[in-house]
Amino acid sequence: MEESKVQALHDTLSKLKRSAGLGVSSHYNFGGKCKTTEVNGQIVREDGLPTNPLYHGFVREGTYDPKASDASKYGDGREIKRNFDDCKGLVSSSSGSEDNNNDKSTQKKLKKEAKKKAKMEAKRQAKLEAKRQAKIEEKRRAKLEAKVKSAVEDEDTTALKSEKKDKKKKKKKKTVSEDTTTTEAKEDEVVEEKQSKKDSKKESKKRKHKEEKSAKKKKKQKKDD
Repeated sequence: MEESKVQALHDTLSKLKRSAGLGVSSHYNFGGKCKTTEVNGQIVREDGLPTNPLYHGFVREGTYDPKASDASKYGDGREIKRNFDDCKGLVSSSSGSEDNNNDKSTQKKLKKEAKKKAKMEAKRQAKLEAKRQAKIEEKRRAKLEAKVKSAVEDEDTTALKSEKKDKKKKKKKKTVSEDTTTTEAKEDEVVEEKQSKKDSKKESKKRKHKEEKSAKKKKKQKKDD
């Protein structure tokens, strides 16, 4: 370490002594109160700690006597009192009125805070209720849409089925009418054939009769000749 840095460190540490620098006004600075002796031309502390400025604010463990006269300054080693509820009766009336005023102000603050919290909670509950109602409304709307959709689909299917049935009926009617026309045509053909056969038989009979007549006439003429 350089000499300039060592000197600067020594100067800063020397300022921490009780004579000057940090902690001079504090009665917890033990720097100037510890007893020192000179041994071999060097100043040594009686409590055994080194004479370093870093140890000026400390004493060796066990050397502090809480029963000494300066115990009121540095404390007697007991636990620090934090709760002073048992000292309320000893407080003067002015301080009591101040405490009452403070209590009233704190009560007002607490009431205001409680009101704010209640309002915020009411708003939050209202928002939650609105969200819940919106969800319920959406579910209802979705159900109605699904019902309408299913009804429309059912109507379409029924319409298609009825159309198919009508087509089938029309086809059946056509086939029946065609069958009837074909049967009628066949019957007419049969009747015509029968009639034609009858007519042909009649004609053949007439021819025979004529031929027979003509043959008889010829025979008579031959006899006459």
